[in-house]
Amino acid sequence: MTTLGDTAPQMFLEERRQRILEILNEHSAVRISELAPQFNTSTATIRKDLEQLERDGKLRRTHGGAIKVDPNSTEVMAASASIMAHKEKVKIGRAAAAFVQNNDTFIVQAGTTDLEFIRALRGKHNLTVITNDLLIASECESISPDSTPILVGGSVRVGFHYTEGSETNMLLEQYHASVAYMCTNAFSFEHGFSTHRTEQASWLKTMYRCADRHIMLIDSSKFGINALAHHNDLPDFDVLVTDSGINEIDRSRLSQLSPNTQIVYA
Repeated sequence: MTTLGDTAPQMFLEERRQRILEILNEHSAVRISELAPQFNTSTATIRKDLEQLERDGKLRRTHGGAIKVDPNSTEVMAASASIMAHKEKVKIGRAAAAFVQNNDTFIVQAGTTDLEFIRALRGKHNLTVITNDLLIASECESISPDSTPILVGGSVRVGFHYTEGSETNMLLEQYHASVAYMCTNAFSFEHGFSTHRTEQASWLKTMYRCADRHIMLIDSSKFGINALAHHNDLPDFDVLVTDSGINEIDRSRLSQLSPNTQIVYA
């Protein structure tokens, strides 16, 4: 005869994993560091939960958490991306803003991390900001009225509020800036930086050619992931700004792989 004491732990395990999936459905992403205290359990236990749920095909693990599996798309739309790793993106944005001086001219990649970077520029003056992101251009106008946002034209990608395509790339090539502040979808030590779409990779390569210095902004949840289209490698960047979620082993690997790249852990 099975007692309640025998079945309760297993029932709790199943209930916990079901609740993790419910949270994931609500927010598109979860982080181990946030789930562990919520369920009053260890990070090792949550990591095992995510490993099993990934084997079951119910989520995809990332560095420090997991993201929702969407059979129709491998890319998270802007509304969902804005809440994923939000605290980390704010810290990264503020750390990157420290590199900006009054009167600077720079290119900014579309994305929620670079949006936080722009928001951290409040108090800076006479900036010229070149971007293909409608929200970033609008935010720049709002926080720095004496600055000049330049919105690169082209076809707007629905749900992502940025322009893209060959026309957008050709328009960007008319400009040259001192710095490009870039962000991307994925990074692995084996395959470098990559994005979910070839159009994004083409845009990022164009950005790279149009600037003298290059700063990559990427949160730790995107580490250990490979996306479809490669665009750059770590040594291509003068500065990498990420968050404190990178473990010591990976920090050492980053330094060894690209000793000339300044790594900032926000």
